[in-house]
Amino acid sequence: MLALAAWPRAGRPYLRRNTQRMRAFLRTRAAGLFALLVLFTGCITIEENYTFKKDGSGTMEYVVDMSQIGEMMKAFEDMNKGGKKDEEAMGSLDLKEEVAALKAVPGIKKVKVNDKDKFVQKVTFNFADINALNAALNVLLEDSTEASYTFFTWEGNTLVRHNNDHAKQLGSGMGKGEDGGKDTTDMSAMLESMKYKYSFTFANDIANTVAAETMLKESPTTRSVKLDTDFSAISKDDKALDLRIELKKP
Repeated sequence: MLALAAWPRAGRPYLRRNTQRMRAFLRTRAAGLFALLVLFTGCITIEENYTFKKDGSGTMEYVVDMSQIGEMMKAFEDMNKGGKKDEEAMGSLDLKEEVAALKAVPGIKKVKVNDKDKFVQKVTFNFADINALNAALNVLLEDSTEASYTFFTWEGNTLVRHNNDHAKQLGSGMGKGEDGGKDTTDMSAMLESMKYKYSFTFANDIANTVAAETMLKESPTTRSVKLDTDFSAISKDDKALDLRIELKKP
């Protein structure tokens, strides 16, 4: 088994690439409208959706939804009279680097991306086991340390999730201007509007799910659970996204 550090990396994280491009785009427009970008930048939802089989293999869907920002961009396109198209000036959300890196990870197969909506990216793949899944998450959820991280482990029949600083750094980065300074818009309200969601489906019934108090929980079936929180909670608690999901023994 290769060490996680051997897996390929995707370079600069996708949201850092894309939000900086959008900020640069709006700075070329009326300065007073830039505050709108900061407000709408909070309207982001990240989803991790998992299905685990009895043998430990499974599927993962990773979703980055920035559609509300897209609506604002469309408004700017309508306001732009002549000259270069705003879409060309700003570009669009993409996970091309991450998709290419995922395809090179051993144990990861059938990597697909749904990018019909340029502001909503959905990446799906199959993983052979927990080690392959962790390697894939090191591609998608890299933090500034660029260190390999073990996101998931099995402790008997309990799936344990720990997290690096990817989400926390993502939230703090949204409130920074191009010069690295903080924007004057209320950071708290912005972070509360940014959501992080999980969903898990297993082959066996779930006995118990332990999560942070700020994590909302829903159990659609005896074998599935959905959880969500916001980036305000993530910014205040390093364990806001940590989980323990105990399965009933067959």
